[in-house]
Amino acid sequence: MITFQKEQVETFSIWEQEANELILQHYEELVTQKEVMQLKLNLKAYSQLYDKDILEIHTVRDDGKMIGYSTWIINKPMQFSDTLVANSNALFLRSDYRKGILGMKFIKWSVEEIKKRKPSRIFLHVKPFMDFSPILERIGASLFETTYLITE
Repeated sequence: MITFQKEQVETFSIWEQEANELILQHYEELVTQKEVMQLKLNLKAYSQLYDKDILEIHTVRDDGKMIGYSTWIINKPMQFSDTLVANSNALFLRSDYRKGILGMKFIKWSVEEIKKRKPSRIFLHVKPFMDFSPILERIGASLFETTYLITE
């Protein structure tokens, strides 16, 4: 049975162990220039943000086994200190679960959970080589900004 849940994480080392396979798949699939961007989770930072209610973690599970996750940073930007903003930090669903509408249902559920925090803006980031913008548009999102990478 597929379930969605907001994680009540006690220690991030436990969450990392449970999500490790997914985190590695996510890294292999999305990170270009692996010689520059080496995977090394900062569990202390995750824990600190979680304790300050800035980090929110959502998961999708199949019979209790984690098959995907969505992490969010919810804070007030320095230049708009009266405005709460939610930024999708990471979004991943195992590739064998991407057919059909499960991914869209999970994203929609995760966004609805974030809306409970009443942010003024909710941002989700899409890589051009892993473009799921049609799903985002289907749930009511629109293109807001384009980001460029300078590598030299």
